[in-house]
Amino acid sequence: MTVSENAFSRRSFLTGAVAAGSLAAIGAMAGCSPKQPGDAAGAGDANGAAAAEGAATADTQASWLGEAPAISDADCVETVECDVLVIGAGTSGYFAACAAAENGAKTLLIEKSAAGNGVRSSALGAVNSRFQQEMGEVAAIDPMEIMNDMDRYADGQVHSALYRKWALNSGEAIDWYADTIAPDGLEVQLEWNMPKGTFYKEWPTGHGTNGRDGAGYEEREPQVSECLNNYLTSFDGCEIRFSTPMRNLILEDGKVVGAYAEGEGGMIRINAAKGVVVATGGYAYNQEMYEALQPTRVSCLGTFDAFPSCTGDGIKALMWAGAKMDEVHTSLSFNRGLLRADQEVGTPYETGSDYGYFFFASQPFLRVDPHGARFHNESAPYDYVFSASSKRPVGERWWHQVWDGDWKKYVPIFHTVGCSTIYMQPEGGSDHDAFPDMLDLWIEPEMEEFVEAGLIVKADTLEELADGLGFTAEEKETFLATCARQTENYENGVDPEFGKEAFRLSAIKTPPFYASVKNCGFTLCTLDGIQVNEDLQPYGADGAPIEGVYVVGNDQGSYYAGTYPNLAAGFNAGRCATFGRMVGKMLAEK
Repeated sequence: MTVSENAFSRRSFLTGAVAAGSLAAIGAMAGCSPKQPGDAAGAGDANGAAAAEGAATADTQASWLGEAPAISDADCVETVECDVLVIGAGTSGYFAACAAAENGAKTLLIEKSAAGNGVRSSALGAVNSRFQQEMGEVAAIDPMEIMNDMDRYADGQVHSALYRKWALNSGEAIDWYADTIAPDGLEVQLEWNMPKGTFYKEWPTGHGTNGRDGAGYEEREPQVSECLNNYLTSFDGCEIRFSTPMRNLILEDGKVVGAYAEGEGGMIRINAAKGVVVATGGYAYNQEMYEALQPTRVSCLGTFDAFPSCTGDGIKALMWAGAKMDEVHTSLSFNRGLLRADQEVGTPYETGSDYGYFFFASQPFLRVDPHGARFHNESAPYDYVFSASSKRPVGERWWHQVWDGDWKKYVPIFHTVGCSTIYMQPEGGSDHDAFPDMLDLWIEPEMEEFVEAGLIVKADTLEELADGLGFTAEEKETFLATCARQTENYENGVDPEFGKEAFRLSAIKTPPFYASVKNCGFTLCTLDGIQVNEDLQPYGADGAPIEGVYVVGNDQGSYYAGTYPNLAAGFNAGRCATFGRMVGKMLAEK
């Protein structure tokens, strides 16, 4: 068993043990556990760099895009009639199919995998759900304020009206979800207690899902899929077909009228009288496509955590139909990957499962570059460290995270939220007696396991730590000075270098001392997709919307530009759920 598999097993056990009595952040924390290295959902290249370095040339696009397969009705062994065809059984696909079905449409959901990819149970981001309303002012969000904050992250290079659509409709989507899964023993909980005084605003948007009988992440998402499978197929004429990949969309007179898909018995023509919803999950698992569109991001990664089914099928089919892709390419990436000294950053498709996935790495401890110098504000959104690292030469786009023996004291005070939550903050914010076993039973053993695996260096002195990291004499001097300065900043309560919040500063003076050998990123999913209008219809080559087809989930573009604003927990899964539900209802009512 690999290091990451050992760590994952421990995480699953512990998150399952505490889920029944926890708040939503426990769900958020567990929901970010890797399914398997190789796929990713993530934040993209830095603004500007993504457009310049990540945009595909005509030659590279021709390579990854290829040509539409030549399929005709004569190749089909079956023709299926439905009102609404939904392609992809992920968060957006499930929400779309269930909404269409419950509103009277004969709905077919197809998925290329043998089972649904489920709903991202870690967190669904929403505004004005009943859970937020019940908490009152501490969880209240002004839709206009969060819309403009999200627009700022994208430098305005998005369809801003889509943020309004999410903010005004996401609460209803979450309430429906909670009501739908409750009879099956599943529960939605809100993470509402945000830290005060952060430079980057943090939002109480995350609605996590607790599984049946305290189930951990491995069991929870399949439980949600099972629940929604049963719900969808309870409506007359509605069905799900797994192991049925879409091969191409069917256009007649410029309108999408259905799709060709490949079933176990051969090719199928599916006619959709009211419309087709494309929700195949982006392209993180398509190595050629990802490396062509986001080379800067790839150069900062150690591995992936995307669904293997996310190979760009929907995006390519829509482009064959004349749709256009975002020009700024974006991923949802985390800063939690660990590599050994002999493993290379920038080769994420080659790393496999022989790496470390360390939740702890998202904590705002000191980070230094390969030469021992601090280089950014560690309290920034997850993917900002990639943007900063990308300014270094290829092959050096990794960092060391450094902490000391007092780390258990700092983690509760840091009060990180969303997917980086290790330590739950109860009402009142800083009761250090809440869930103490998580630090002792989960994080500490994992830390020691990574030391043994050569992913973390542990030493009794900072000099020994520097030697263990392989610094030259000059780099060692820089590193020791950096550590001394961090202790000074902590004691003075101010960060004159990068302005990190005082409560997220920490000293480096108590042995033993720790540092990651090579800290790097991994991508959860891609976020750039097909450009859409406010009704989620793709634009065609002539600028007019392509009729008969709608794009949701990670195939949908016009929503991100260069970064993922992770401080609104569940923002992406929440837009997938919200837009999926809205499109499904709209098509059923046509």
